[in-house]
Amino acid sequence: MNKKIDIIVLAGFLGAGKTTVLNELVRTFHDRKLGMLVNDFGEVPVDGSLLKNENPELLEEGHKIYEIGNGSIFCSCLKAPFLYGLKYFEKEQPDLLFIEASGLSDPSSMSKILSDHNLDDSFEIKQIVTLIDPVRYKALIHVLDVIDRQIQAADHILVNKTDLIPLREVDELLSDLAGRSSAPCQTGSFGQFDYSFILSSQTAERYAPMESCNTPETRPGSLFLQGNFTDKQSLKDFLSRVEGAHYRLKGFVDIEGSVFYVSDNSRGYSITPAQKPGIRRGLTVLCPKENEEKILQLWKELEGAAL
Repeated sequence: MNKKIDIIVLAGFLGAGKTTVLNELVRTFHDRKLGMLVNDFGEVPVDGSLLKNENPELLEEGHKIYEIGNGSIFCSCLKAPFLYGLKYFEKEQPDLLFIEASGLSDPSSMSKILSDHNLDDSFEIKQIVTLIDPVRYKALIHVLDVIDRQIQAADHILVNKTDLIPLREVDELLSDLAGRSSAPCQTGSFGQFDYSFILSSQTAERYAPMESCNTPETRPGSLFLQGNFTDKQSLKDFLSRVEGAHYRLKGFVDIEGSVFYVSDNSRGYSITPAQKPGIRRGLTVLCPKENEEKILQLWKELEGAAL
């Protein structure tokens, strides 16, 4: 019988830095055979392409990436694709399987999914790691139940982007987290943390199996916007008009013959060159359902956008 495959789940709200952390984990543990199951909430997965773009040697070294888009892997709406992904890695037998859950995923049902589908003999959850965005935390913790679920399910908490807020606010955040979870907590920026805990021989104690709060009824609005921009300014004009109306915006666009990766961050938006993204051009936008029509209208009004 094969040894159980160790699972490391990366949870955390949209834009907290999960893909950056996954990049760091890949670089840290590249000498082991790695599997990466990357879950994007948008219709077209983006994070897997970012991972390949920033680590072109991944596939050459035999590491495997499996992408699942269009929802949360912990929702009944994506249960089948998630199980297919786990079965794929059951055959591939990586030493470590990193599961990057979408930002709106509730990982508290992970152990239940394994036991319900007789996969707990093949996989073992070693760590559920939750990332926190300190800039958005205060505004969202009382609005979105899924963030509290991500914290409660965590075996280790990483507070990323602490360079963006005053030390006093970092202390306040840590105090609030301590009241919600007893999990060890690190602070850092740009995904720079001490990852030695990943290889701990001790498996974290799991909470009692729970049903995920991810359901078809709780899905947010999701748009995939396709079109061309005449220049960076037209893109910036659109971004300024939709700011505050969405949870997350990211994707690849063509501008004057070059490809750029666009992403909202804690202090606005970044527009950076992308070499070979290997993905369909377009912007994935996750938003409250009531904002979908407004964002679509703004996109249609944008000069140079072709839908």
